[in-house]
Formats: sequence, C-alpha cells, structure tokens
Amino acid sequence: MNSLLLVSPALKKFRRVFSHRNRVVLALLSGGSALIAILIYYGLYRFLEYVGRAPMLGDTFGPILGGLLVSKLLEMLFMTLFFMVLFSSVIAALSSFFLNEELPTLMSSPLPIGMIFRSRMLLMTIESSWMVVVFFMPALYSFATALNANWPAYLLFPFFMLLSVLLPNLVGGFTALALAAFFPIRQMKKVFQFLSIIVLTALIFFLRSLEAEKLLNPSYFKDISQYILSLEVPLINYSPSSWLHQASMALFRNNTSEALIKIAPLVGITIVGLLLLNLFARRYYRQSWQMSMEAVDNQVLGLEWLRRVLVWPFRWTDPVFRVIANKEITTFVRDPAIFSQIFMMTAIVFVYGYNLSILPLKDIPSLYSGELNDTLVFLNGPFIGFILASIGMRFVFPSISMEGRAFWAVKSSPVSPRKILITKLILYLLPMTFLGIILCMVTNSVFKVSHPVLMYMSYINVLIITVVITSLAIGVGAVYADFSADSPLKIAGSYGGFIYMLLSGF
Repeated sequence: MNSLLLVSPALKKFRRVFSHRNRVVLALLSGGSALIAILIYYGLYRFLEYVGRAPMLGDTFGPILGGLLVSKLLEMLFMTLFFMVLFSSVIAALSSFFLNEELPTLMSSPLPIGMIFRSRMLLMTIESSWMVVVFFMPALYSFATALNANWPAYLLFPFFMLLSVLLPNLVGGFTALALAAFFPIRQMKKVFQFLSIIVLTALIFFLRSLEAEKLLNPSYFKDISQYILSLEVPLINYSPSSWLHQASMALFRNNTSEALIKIAPLVGITIVGLLLLNLFARRYYRQSWQMSMEAVDNQVLGLEWLRRVLVWPFRWTDPVFRVIANKEITTFVRDPAIFSQIFMMTAIVFVYGYNLSILPLKDIPSLYSGELNDTLVFLNGPFIGFILASIGMRFVFPSISMEGRAFWAVKSSPVSPRKILITKLILYLLPMTFLGIILCMVTNSVFKVSHPVLMYMSYINVLIITVVITSLAIGVGAVYADFSADSPLKIAGSYGGFIYMLLSGF
C-alpha cells in the first residue's frame, strides 16, 4: 500500500461529481472555462506586446526599455505567485494535517505515519494550488508568446509552474507542523487567515503605488528613466522567484541549457525539502496531531452588542424572516474570522477607489473630456460586478452549506425550502446592495458625471447586477451544497464555486 491509495477516495469523489452531471452541462462548462482561459491569454498578450514595444518612448529606446519592463513584470508575477501559494498552503496544511474528519480513523489504523502524512500533503498541495495553476498558466503562456519563445518553452513551462507551487507548499507544510508543536491549531489557522489578507492587500497597494500607468505618458519620461534603467536588478537575489525568472528569460532566448542550469538550485532545494519534511513528519506529526485534539475551539466572541444592534431592525418583520435573520447574524458575528472578513471588504473598497483616483486622464489632454468620463462610468459597471461576485463567493454562496449537518432541522421544519431561500436572498441582498451603491458613488465622484440621467442609470445598473449576482450565489449554493464542509473557503473552492464564478463572469 502506498500514499496514493489514501488519496483515491478524494479522487473518486471528484470523479463522481462529474459523472453525475449532464454531458451538455459539462460541455458548456468546459467551453466556458476554455473561453475564459483564452480571454486571459489573449488580453494579457496584447497588453504585454504593447508594453514590449513601448511606442511612447520612441522607436529606438521603446523596444529595449519595454523588454526590460516585461521581464520585470514576469519576475513580479512569480513573486506574487510564491507568496499567494505560501499563505494559502499554511492555512490548507492546518486544515488537512490536523482538522480533517478522516484523521481520527487514519491515526487509529496500523498505517505508517509517513504514509498518512504524504497523502495529506498531496491533498493539501492540490487544494491550495489548483486554482492558482488554472489562472496563472494562461498568463505565463502569454509572456512566452509576447517574448517570441520557441516551442520548448511551452513544454517546460508546466514544469516551472510545478516548481513554483511545490516549494511554497513545502514551506507551508513545515510551518504548520512546527506551529502545531507550540500553539493551538484552530487559533493559528484563524491568525494566518487574517495575516494572509493583510499581506496580500499590502502587496496590492505596493504594486499600485509603483504607478506603472505613468509609462503611457511621455511627460513622465524624465522622472522614470532611472527607474527603468534599474529594471535588470532582481527584486530579491537568490530567491525562488528570481531563479524562475532567470530560467524563464533564458528559455525565451531559446537557450534551454542555460534555463536548466538557472532552475537547478530550485530543483535541488525542492528535493531536499521533500526529504527533510518527510523526516520531520515521521518524528513530530503524530505528536502534533494529538496536541491539536486537546485544544478547545472557542467560537464565541465578545460582540454580543453588535449582534443586538444588527438584529434589532428585524423585530417587526415576519416571524420566519426574523428567526432566519437572527440565526444568520448570530452565526456571522460569532465567527472568529469576522475581523478579517470586514478588513477584506474595506481593503477591496479602498483598492478600488485608489485605482480610480490615480487614473492619468487629466495628464492626457487629447483624451480627457466629459464624454470620456461618462463612458468610463458606464463601462465601470462590470468591474463593480466582479467585486460583488468575489464578495458573494465568500459570504453569500456558502450560506446554505454552512447550515452543516443540522440542515435536517431546517428540512423538517414547517417552513418551505422556497421560503428559506427567498429569506436568505433578501437578507444578503441588503448588505450587497449597500456595498454596490458605495462603489457606484465612488465611481461617480471620481469621474464627475456630467449627465444626471447617466448617473441614475449607473445606480440602476449596479442594482440589477447586485440582484443577479446575489440570486446566483444563493441558487447555485443551494444546488451544489456541501453540508460536510467545515470552512467557507473550502466551499468557495468547490465545484459549485467554480460554476458560480463562471456564471457570474457571463
């Protein structure tokens, strides 16, 4: 018996999800997924091609400096990928290694502890990395096309992607095992969820603070010329992102042997990391798991006053609506991750407003006009919809599944399922509408809409988008409910979550 046999139940469950679906539905989903991948690839390719030519810098310096900028963007992409997978892997490792419901059965079996750990490590790597791989592969292939790479680059890039996600997962697994020996697992999982949101938000603000859009304006050339000339300096020397970047650029220059030499240190570190992690797990995994079983998970926070304030407006509503609203608000307020959720929503609004405020429209007099601003207000509706869809994925979509195994009480109640779904829809529609209106107000304020009719139309457009997205989240969440899931993040990353985001994109 090997570790793959312990992974087979999860693989069978995955196959069973697709085998019970209509072939037409699967064909539509496959076609939609392929279309989104093509759009990501082509859109980023056109952008990189334009940046690589840099026509605003002239025919002589444009291609040279543009090529350096594309190279730096690739390095930043690898660095972002590494940190995203790293924080995701720590959270996934804490759940997979210590909180999974299958672990008591596995730990009580005569199986070697190393075999159990390797199976959990494989599942953790897939869980934390599959979505990143799906969305980043078209982006990396667009870099290869924009830099005129030959066919070996397209064959070796999946290997580079595997290395870019495997090493941070090893670091995440080692971190989870080390933390389990000193801290309660459930509390550390919540801390890392909060820290991951803070770090990713800070990374977004850092990238936006570079204000790369100034490259489109020749009037800024004197201020940024020194910055462009320093683009050949790596962001972090002797780092995985630097090795991947150097190997990729050598591959794009059709120098396969140099690319393999550049990637060799990363391959060696990954192999050594696998061996060390396996030895460390054999020694400490069972002990860490036993300590995690002794910790008590306190789900109640001292926010009873906030719960009372939020529940108070529903005192005069229908009894069924009042009971469901009371239950949803109580569950939300008593969730220990509430602060990270509120912080995430606030960060999204601030990043959105900041992106709009630094658009260099006034620096391009030939383009700046009231008509352009009005057009941008109308075209900004889909971006607001994307933000609302991402928030709906985290908060609205898991609402049915989070009923858990106690859903039998809801099913046996005298309230019809239709009534329950409509009540949840109205309840979640209120904060989603409030957030959409705020985003629309920010847009209208930044672009200074000149026509009142267009301003009212923008609000109506956002209201329609909000209703559609919230309805999709409730409906798809009910059809693809997973009452065995222990985390909203796991529900959002499921097959149903993929369908919801796919439908929201259209």
